Amino acid sequence: MHVLLAALFIALLAGCAGGPPPVPVPSPHAEDTAQTQPLEKMVQQGRYLDAALAYSRLANRAEYPQREMYSLRAAELLRDGNYVPQSFQLLSEIQGADLGPEFHIRRALLTADIALTRQRPNEALDVLNSITLQLAEDERDFRRRYHQLRARAFEQLGNPLESTREHVLLEPLLDDPAAVQANQVAILDTLQKLTPQALEDLAPDELGGWLALAAIGKGVDDSLPADELIARWRERYPLHPASEETITRLLAARPQPLRRPEQIALILPLGPQDRYAKAAEAVRNGFFAAYYAQTPRPAVNAAVITGNEEPLAENADATLAPIRLRIYEEGRTAEAFNAVYQQAVADGADFIIGPLGKDAVNQLTARESLPVPVLALNYGEISEAPPRNLFQLGLSPEQEAREVAERAWQDGHRRAAVITPSTPWGDRVAKAFNERWLKRGGHVVEVQHYDPRKNDYSLPIRRLLNVDESQARRKSVHRIIGKKVEFIPRRRQDIDFIFMAAFSRQARVIRPQLRFHHAPKVPVYTTSHAFSGTVDPQMDRDMDGVIFADMPWTLAPDAVGQRLKADIAHAWPGAAKRYTRLHALGVDAYRVIDQLNTLRRNRAGHFAGETGELSLDMANRLQRRLLWARFQRGVPQLLDTAEN
Repeated sequence: MHVLLAALFIALLAGCAGGPPPVPVPSPHAEDTAQTQPLEKMVQQGRYLDAALAYSRLANRAEYPQREMYSLRAAELLRDGNYVPQSFQLLSEIQGADLGPEFHIRRALLTADIALTRQRPNEALDVLNSITLQLAEDERDFRRRYHQLRARAFEQLGNPLESTREHVLLEPLLDDPAAVQANQVAILDTLQKLTPQALEDLAPDELGGWLALAAIGKGVDDSLPADELIARWRERYPLHPASEETITRLLAARPQPLRRPEQIALILPLGPQDRYAKAAEAVRNGFFAAYYAQTPRPAVNAAVITGNEEPLAENADATLAPIRLRIYEEGRTAEAFNAVYQQAVADGADFIIGPLGKDAVNQLTARESLPVPVLALNYGEISEAPPRNLFQLGLSPEQEAREVAERAWQDGHRRAAVITPSTPWGDRVAKAFNERWLKRGGHVVEVQHYDPRKNDYSLPIRRLLNVDESQARRKSVHRIIGKKVEFIPRRRQDIDFIFMAAFSRQARVIRPQLRFHHAPKVPVYTTSHAFSGTVDPQMDRDMDGVIFADMPWTLAPDAVGQRLKADIAHAWPGAAKRYTRLHALGVDAYRVIDQLNTLRRNRAGHFAGETGELSLDMANRLQRRLLWARFQRGVPQLLDTAEN
C-alpha cells in the first residue's frame, strides 16, 4: 500500500501554466472517454485507490489544463477511499485557478469535505461561502453536495437549526425517494436535539412547520392526543413536504408520559448456579442503597435485603405514595425472562428493572410492545423499532471504545495502533473502536492481539511497533559486512497513539513493555477496564501517562456518591471494591427512573449519574459521557474536558 501511494505522489507533479484570461476546460473527446470509462467502472466497484492511481498516470501524460482535471479527479477518489491525508496533499499541489467555475467549484467542495473530515467546520464554511454566487440553478449535483456539506458543518458546530435549514434546501434537489425520506428523518432527528423551549421560541421562523412537527414528536404538548395535534398541524401547514411515512415514524417514536411507579420489580440473574449472580447481587445492592438513601431509614443494611419482597417504604417526601419493591430471578434462558416479566406484571409491577443478560435484552427489543415500562441493564442489538417503553442502560465496553476514538481524534491524533486481547471481548472492543475511528477519518496502522492468560506480551508488542523489522535489518547488515554492528532498535514512526484494550492486570504489564520496546512517549489511550477502580499507587506505578475514561463514581464522586459508597462498603465490605462499577449501575438504575420523562422530552439534556452524564438517544438507550484521567505517579488525575 505504501509503495502504491509513493508511486502516486511521484507521478503527480501538477504544473502551473496559463495566461490572464480563463482557460477553457477541454470537452471530453472520444479518446479521453475511452481512457476514463474503465476507470469509472473501477469506482463503481469500490476500487478507489486503483482508479486514483490510474488517473494520476493519465495526468502525468496529459497537458495543461487536462492534467489538472485528471489530478482533481484522483484527489476526489482518494477522499472517497478514505485516503484523506493523501487527498489533501494532492489537492494542495493542484494548480489551475484560471480554469473556470466548474473546476473551482469541484475543488472547493473537495476542500470543504476534507476540512469537515478533519473536524474544521469553520474552515469548511469559509470555503463553501466562496462559491455561493457561482452555483448555477441547473448545477443540481453541485448544489446538492453544497447543501450536504453545509449541513454537516453546522452539525459539527452544534448548530442544529442551521443544519436543518440546509437539509430543507437540499430536499428539492434529491431525486431518489429513499434519499428524500432519509433527509426528512435527518431534519426531525436534528431538530429533536433542540430543547422544548427552543422549539417553542423558534416556531414563528420560516422553518415553523418542521419545528412544530418536531415539537409534537418530542411530546412537548401532552394536553391533546397526538392525532388531534397532527390534524391541527396540517391545517396550519397544508403544503408542508413531510411525507406520511415521516409523520408515521414520528408518532411511533412519540414518548408517552411515564407515571411515577408504585411497585418496581427487579428481575436479575440471582440464582446460585448463574454465572452472573455476583454481578447481579452488586447491581441489586447499589439499587437498594440508592432506594434507602431516599427514605428516613438509617443507612442500608445487608440484613434488610432478604426474601423476594420488600415491605412498603415511606418516601422522604411524605406527599408521595410509598413504593413497593419485589425481586425476581431472571431465569437461565432468554425465553424464561418473558415468563418472569409476565409474572411481575400480574403481581402489580408498573415499572421493571432488568434483565441483565444481553440475550434477554435482545428478546425485549424484538417485541412489538411492552405494557409495563422496562429499564434493561444491558444493551441489546440495534433495533430499528424497539418498543417505546423499553429503556436501556449498561456499562458497555463498546460505548467506551467509541468514546476513546472521539477523544483521541479531538486530541489531534490521526494514526492509531491497536492492541487487544485475543478474546470475544477484545474483538468487540476493537471493532467498536475501529469503526468509530475510521468513520472519523482516522487510520488504523497496525492491529495486534495478545493472550491475556500470559504475562509476557513482548512478541505482539514488537510486532505492533515494528521492532522485529528493525532487528531484521541489523541481521542483514551483519551478514553483509561480516562483523558485529552497534545497534539500537527503533520503533515505527507512523503512529500517533496506541489504543490498548486491557483489564488492569494486563494493562500493568503492557505499559512497561511498551516502554521497554522504545515507545515511552507514544500516547496510550484505554477504557475504564485498565483501572481497577481503586486508587493503588504501588500497583499502578508503571501506568503513568496512560489516558483513560471512567465514571464519576470511581474518579470523582459527588457528596451523594461518597455517602452511597460508604453505605455499600459498610454493608458489603467484601464486594465493595471488586464490583464497585456495578454498584454504580444499580444506583443509577434507581435514580434515573424519575428523570426519564425529562430526558425523553429533551434529548440534548443530561442527568448527572454515578456512571456518567446520562442522556437518552432516539432509541431510548441511555448514553454515558465519562470523565477523563491520566495516571501520574500511579494515581489517576482528572483531565480538563478541553485539554489536548
